Amino acid sequence: MNLFKVSKFFLFLVPLTVVIVTPSMLFPFIVGKYVFFRTAVALALIFFLLGLLFQDKLSEMSRRLLSIFKKPLVIAVTIFVLIFLLACFFGVDPKFSFWSNFERGEGGLQILHLGVFFLLLVILFREEKDWRKLFWVSVLAASLVIFYSIGARLKYIDAEMIARTENGFEIRELTGRGGPWFQTFKNFIGDPFSLGPTSRFSGSLGNPAYTATYLVFTLFYAGYLLIKKTRINTDEKRIYTDKKSALISQNLYKSVLLLSIILFLVFFWLAATRGAFLGLIAAIIFGAFYFAFQYKKYRKPLIGLILVGVMAVSLMIYFKDAPIIKSLPGSRLFQITLSAESWQHRILMWQTAIEGWKERPLFGWGPENFSQIFEKHFPIKYFSPQAGFGAWFDRAHSIYFDYLAETGILGLLSYLAIFAVFYWQFLRKTRINAEQKFLEADKRGNKQQSIVNSQWSIVQRVLIFALPIAYLVQGIVLFEILPLYINLFMFLAFATYKLKADIHI
Repeated sequence: MNLFKVSKFFLFLVPLTVVIVTPSMLFPFIVGKYVFFRTAVALALIFFLLGLLFQDKLSEMSRRLLSIFKKPLVIAVTIFVLIFLLACFFGVDPKFSFWSNFERGEGGLQILHLGVFFLLLVILFREEKDWRKLFWVSVLAASLVIFYSIGARLKYIDAEMIARTENGFEIRELTGRGGPWFQTFKNFIGDPFSLGPTSRFSGSLGNPAYTATYLVFTLFYAGYLLIKKTRINTDEKRIYTDKKSALISQNLYKSVLLLSIILFLVFFWLAATRGAFLGLIAAIIFGAFYFAFQYKKYRKPLIGLILVGVMAVSLMIYFKDAPIIKSLPGSRLFQITLSAESWQHRILMWQTAIEGWKERPLFGWGPENFSQIFEKHFPIKYFSPQAGFGAWFDRAHSIYFDYLAETGILGLLSYLAIFAVFYWQFLRKTRINAEQKFLEADKRGNKQQSIVNSQWSIVQRVLIFALPIAYLVQGIVLFEILPLYINLFMFLAFATYKLKADIHI
């Protein structure tokens, strides 16, 4: 038995974390996920260490371990994890910062598992086929996330319900009895179809804001798989010409991915999350500019399409209160205004975070301790006697202000440094590799094939270039949770693989 393959098996299970829901728990969308994730990572680490002890006779893995810590992106991620852990121990409540609580399940222990997950991926996933398998698991997981939300709604079709009045409003509740649809999906948690345009898709993540950002990652995985397979088919067209069954198989492969992308886009829209929507728009715009910069002949049409798209979205936002816009599913996406109550509350929380950071500028108050900042620097403007007190904030609702307040300036800078290193490496490596590939093809006299390969390769590069932009933009108004952390660290490990000197993208 190859222990390293067993370790990889448990890493392949990690993307399925998003599917886990434990209805018997007080926090069904959270507890089961972090238990499953930590168990999978711990088992992957155990079998990896056993492999080092019993199957590493030539010390190949040991040499690989030393080499990966020379990679800039690995160094940046490692520094961030270490500073995060230091912030736990230098915070106002080190024990809580490290262990977190039953509701959130974050903190130092979680980031430690994420760091191990990242390193194991970098060490063990050294071939393209490994990453394609992992992305396929992620596409499957996203499909199950969507199925969960559909199932949660199907149970209401034949569910037995009773009505009662509370504070003058009629409330309908499930009795626990119903027909076959209810019996099949009775443990699924979600809203009924009857909510109409106001219903937001949340799937097995339990919150539409998280789900929308998660689907941005899965759109990347499906898109990359589709482009990668299309490129392989172009490069090896002659091989498949005489093999009808192989062609059918490849067409089925591409059809599944295209349908997956459409499905993810539909439910991304139904999640109706404005931050993720603006993030995806920003990623498309910057990705298009990157593509236009690489290919001069496409610049004018692409810039034209960008302008048309921006104008269309701007018009929808401007006429957001028009009946026809408000009647659309997901119309909440266009309810973007700085005067919105949710935006005003976020500004108050960000100001509170800054006040807290001023007191502890280097390592902050420690992860998971924003509630203490909120208590000490409670924003008076947040209190409304007419509306009541409102929510109790244990997050600043922004990854930037959360890191600033909880891990200090060192934590925030180390976090931003990850993306600075990524783009520095990406722009440097892709330029060098593109030049090398064209020169090699030119020497063989196959310029046309080089152009075809470069055209497919640039689409891959656009996807890799644009994904972090979507993530960083949506993070302005949302904080981290485990499903997003998993996909972020997975993408960073994949980027480390793609940016190796011997890998051409």
